[in-house]
Amino acid sequence: MTKGQMLDRISSDSLREATGKDWDEWLETLDAAGAADWDHKEIVAYLKREHGDTTTGWWRQSLTVGYEQARGKRVVGETAAAGFEVGVRRSVAASEDDVWELLTSRPELWLGEGVAFRKGERYSVPEASGEIRVVKPGDRLRLTWQPEGWAAPATLQFALSRSQSGKTTITAHLEKLPDARARDTMREHLREALDRIVAAVS
Repeated sequence: MTKGQMLDRISSDSLREATGKDWDEWLETLDAAGAADWDHKEIVAYLKREHGDTTTGWWRQSLTVGYEQARGKRVVGETAAAGFEVGVRRSVAASEDDVWELLTSRPELWLGEGVAFRKGERYSVPEASGEIRVVKPGDRLRLTWQPEGWAAPATLQFALSRSQSGKTTITAHLEKLPDARARDTMREHLREALDRIVAAVS
């Protein structure tokens, strides 16, 4: 069985307990049904139609993604709705307000100098250009991100939340990336950006 992100994340034992079959059995079932030639929605629809008594909506989606990854129909890190995506998270011993102030007053730490965080504002930095889409103080920033050479912009979001330990968790997420190479490049880019933010807060 070819391993993939979903197959690694959900054990065969857990899958069997929840649905009555393990990964090998589900892959064989879907192969026999002809799922190799179906798109994501068709596989989900088949699971609902033929196995709706043993699978919930969440399990049908998980089975479909696992099957697509195992059969090479979907690259790890690629989703049906958002294309290729990547997320990075860090926690800091500071309030959401303090982290928000840092994000918006020192954009050079993660985006670029001279960016104004107003909805609809366009920006251009050495790495990319785009538009500020959502500004919710103390909560989240969402903007488009399009480096030179990308046919379409990705969507970048920075979100803040309070962790159980009382720290603030910073989650950076990019979706609608053009390919797996861009995903890997942007993962490292986001890691470095969050490390700079954490260092500045500390």
